[in-house]
Amino acid sequence: MKSRAVIDRGVGETRVAVYVGKRLVEIYLRRWSDKFKPRLGDIFAGRISAIDPSIGGAFIDLGDGPHGLLKFTNAKGAPRLTEGQMIKVEIIREAVAEKGPVVRYVDVSDLSKPAPLVQITIEDFLIRRYGPDIKIEEAPVNHIEDAVETVIALPGGGDIAIEPTRALIAIDVDKGNAQSGLDVAGAAVPVIAQHLRLRGLGGLIAIDFPNIRQPKQRDRLVDSMVNAFEHDPNPVKILPLSRFGVMEMTRAVKTQSLDALYADRTVSGALLALRRLEREATANPGAKLILTVPHHVHKWLDADSIGWKAAMTDKIGARFGFEAGGTLDVKADR
Repeated sequence: MKSRAVIDRGVGETRVAVYVGKRLVEIYLRRWSDKFKPRLGDIFAGRISAIDPSIGGAFIDLGDGPHGLLKFTNAKGAPRLTEGQMIKVEIIREAVAEKGPVVRYVDVSDLSKPAPLVQITIEDFLIRRYGPDIKIEEAPVNHIEDAVETVIALPGGGDIAIEPTRALIAIDVDKGNAQSGLDVAGAAVPVIAQHLRLRGLGGLIAIDFPNIRQPKQRDRLVDSMVNAFEHDPNPVKILPLSRFGVMEMTRAVKTQSLDALYADRTVSGALLALRRLEREATANPGAKLILTVPHHVHKWLDADSIGWKAAMTDKIGARFGFEAGGTLDVKADR
């Protein structure tokens, strides 16, 4: 099927929704506050800060943020590495939680300090992932924050709860008032596969299904899960159900998940407010707009660390103000 990406460039962040056919399959965010954050495919000049034979690799200072990890297996063609040496590296996996990015050796560097050398655009990223035939267009991408809801209702009854933790992704399948645990488990399988890919979740995943005792039914459930990930471009490995009804699986990921991005409620709330302000400006041309936000969001907006005030003025004109209040709201005064 043909792939299509919709890009929405707002003040403070760029949103991307990817469709295969008519089905939404992936969502990406590029936030201005993460402008210099190492992303998949970027090239950096980094300094070797430490060599650790016990893990078979070296730590690379990339500038701001956590140090990258260069495994010796990703350093083919490199000269003898020494601490303090400057080298060029490519980001092959973005930082996840408290773990820094994983990098591969590219070349030696003649720079004196760490710095980004090549930062790929979102269009470059999409073409690398989906190929040159992906159709890219610009249009609004709304309500993506709904994609990171913890509890998702299932058709026919029951629900699933997706909760990322430090160690793994825990998924609980609850049959609720539904009559058949097997039917709920079957309905949960495609929803789980859809949300893991949509939200960019991966690593170790543990799924707690309703009690299913018959071996044939358990085997069919595993087969259904394998089939549900058939078109996922990320490597997936799935184990049979344990005696306690838990299915363990892994999904390899190289980019930061939506859940990780939305974990920062202050930044997420601020960017949602800016998007609301843009939307109201379009609906009320020429009107004076007053944006009301919670106090913690107001503090972040007032600091203006990303330059949103000038960007918003360029986009809608100098006809807005913002104040601290209880909840998010925008008032238009003609």
